[in-house]
Amino acid sequence: MENLTKDSLSSYVKKMIQSGATKVQIKEQLLAVGWSESQIDAVYSKALIELGTPVPSDTMQSTFGKKSSTVEIALNLFSFILLGVVATALGTLFYQIINKYFPDALSASYYSNKISTNAIHYSIAALIIAFPIYFISMRLWFRSFARDEGKTETKLTKWLTYLVLLVVSITIIGDLIATVFTFLQGELSARFFLKALTIFVISGIIFSFYFLERKKIQYRNPISGNIFKYFGLIVSSIVIIGIILGFFAGGSPATERKRTFDNQRERNLSTLSNCVENYAEDFKKLPVSLSELGSSSYSSCSNLKDPETKQPYSYRVVIASTSDGIVRTGEFEICAVFSLPSDDSLTDDYKSYGYYSESNNNWSEHSAGLECYTRKVVLEKLQINNTFVPPIQNSIPARATTPVPARTPTPIQ
Repeated sequence: MENLTKDSLSSYVKKMIQSGATKVQIKEQLLAVGWSESQIDAVYSKALIELGTPVPSDTMQSTFGKKSSTVEIALNLFSFILLGVVATALGTLFYQIINKYFPDALSASYYSNKISTNAIHYSIAALIIAFPIYFISMRLWFRSFARDEGKTETKLTKWLTYLVLLVVSITIIGDLIATVFTFLQGELSARFFLKALTIFVISGIIFSFYFLERKKIQYRNPISGNIFKYFGLIVSSIVIIGIILGFFAGGSPATERKRTFDNQRERNLSTLSNCVENYAEDFKKLPVSLSELGSSSYSSCSNLKDPETKQPYSYRVVIASTSDGIVRTGEFEICAVFSLPSDDSLTDDYKSYGYYSESNNNWSEHSAGLECYTRKVVLEKLQINNTFVPPIQNSIPARATTPVPARTPTPIQ
């Protein structure tokens, strides 16, 4: 009797569905005569199935409406961090390349025409490490949604993506405004144009990529995967070209190693020069050799050697002592063998650490090979109590000076 009642209920529900009645209408009628809500829902679902409504498979039921996992969210956040590293490194690298090959004679800043090998090599290292990881993380992100079509992402990843789109949009607009303003000011040079183009290209690629990513991931638009492959090929080509040009602008690892040795030689020469000058000031004479510094408080300077060959630097006294009537001076020469000629287009990054003073800045200018520098140092001041003491080697006595009385000013008539 109970089965007969359920069958009659099922037949009734199917007839009502076929007649166009809604679920709410069917439920109101059945509730009025004593059927429970759970019984009505079960029979209604069964009637829909018998009428041909498709039923999802177990796999679809497990994935439909499924949120991104914690690992996938972390992967997406990690990709945004890598995006910032790659974009910054790529922009810095091309800026340094442009400074190298497109100097601007009208630039107001001295350092704006300089390039930093540290910045170039750091950018190259960042691109070599960060870009492949970013590429792999984005492939995994797309693959997770391609494998589970019913998966949805979290609000956090959505807002972060839209934040990236907002930032690059502002960057593009600001770049265009700066370009037009500079053009109207009549100062648009090739270097500025290339730098503005660099920002525009990097920002434009990021905006286009994530705009299409939103359409595919969030809105499920049928965008071909070949489009994203083209993005990968274009960006990979730009990165490879930037790295190659960066090696030409900043030098290969072997060249940078030689430059580092030369920088150390410059610092050593500056230190030796200071030690010899201080020694001469203390002992009123020049040391005969660098080994003589070892017997004084400047013993650390006597141990300075060429960082590559471990050979001592060449030192000789040019003029032991001479006098011009006021001071007694001497001259000495220090030599070193440099691997590369100095490059005026490079910034002296090491100078920021205080290795150089204004009096010793000539050590950074040299050619390749043996380079010698002559320095003049004051051994002794010959002026005491406003009276000139005659030099020892001068037999002509100094003239006595008679004080001149102060002149009384004549009042204006």
